[in-house]
Amino acid sequence: MVCRRNGGRCCRSCDIDRRSGDRVKVSFFVPGIPVPQGSMTGRVQGKRAVIYASNEKKLRPWREAVTRMARASWLDRTQLEGPVRLDAVFVFARPATVKRRLPSVFPDLDKLVRAVGDGVTEAGIWKDDGQVIRIVAEKVYGAAPGVHVSVSEMSADVPTRGERLLAGMGK
Repeated sequence: MVCRRNGGRCCRSCDIDRRSGDRVKVSFFVPGIPVPQGSMTGRVQGKRAVIYASNEKKLRPWREAVTRMARASWLDRTQLEGPVRLDAVFVFARPATVKRRLPSVFPDLDKLVRAVGDGVTEAGIWKDDGQVIRIVAEKVYGAAPGVHVSVSEMSADVPTRGERLLAGMGK
C-alpha cells in the first residue's frame, strides 16, 4: 500500500487504514443506549395496510441521533459512490449482576448494524446502504454506552478478504 500524500512516502498523518488500505472518511460516536432495528409489523388502517417497525418508539430517536451525528461529522462533503466499509462498536453498560466478560445476549448485532446503516443512509454519507461491502461490528461492555462508527472508502488497489479467499481456492 502506498501513501497518497507526500509523493508516496508515508507521512504517518494520512487517513489510510494501514492493514486494509481503506481510506477512512468519517468517524463519530453516538451516545446513548443502542437500539436494534427490530422486525417490521403491520396493521390495517381504514382501507390501507400500514407497515412499521415493532419498536418504533425507541428506534426513531436512536436513528435520528445516528443521523444527526453522522451529518455533523460529514458536513457538506459529497456522497460516497463506490464500495464502502462500515465499522461499528456498540458499547453497553454492564448490569451489576452480570459476570460474563462479553455481552452475548439481546440485542442482536445484525439488527443494531441495520439501525446504524439506515441512520448513515439518511445522513447522506452514501447513496444506499447496498454500497457497504464489508461490515466489522462488535458489542462490548463499557462505561459510556453508545456506538463508535467509522465509514471507509474501500481501496480498489487492495483485494478484499473475499477476493483473496476465492483466489486461493482457484489454485
